[in-house]
Amino acid sequence: MKKFLIKFAKALGTEFHALAWTLAGTGTVLITLSGDTRTQGIWISVAALVVHLFGSLWQAMKKEEEKDEK
Repeated sequence: MKKFLIKFAKALGTEFHALAWTLAGTGTVLITLSGDTRTQGIWISVAALVVHLFGSLWQAMKKEEEKDEK
């Protein structure tokens, strides 16, 4: 279990590093918005981040399984 958590943390760290400029740009846009538009932008951004991270972790797990099979 510990080995899995370490790989999980490394995968998340790698993805956040890769997304740094995208997240910064998203934050810049969001601070210029107000009201309902800002709220919708935040929800859309969070949803997109969750989907992206889930997909990245899924791919990392698949690669690990393929590596273990060899």
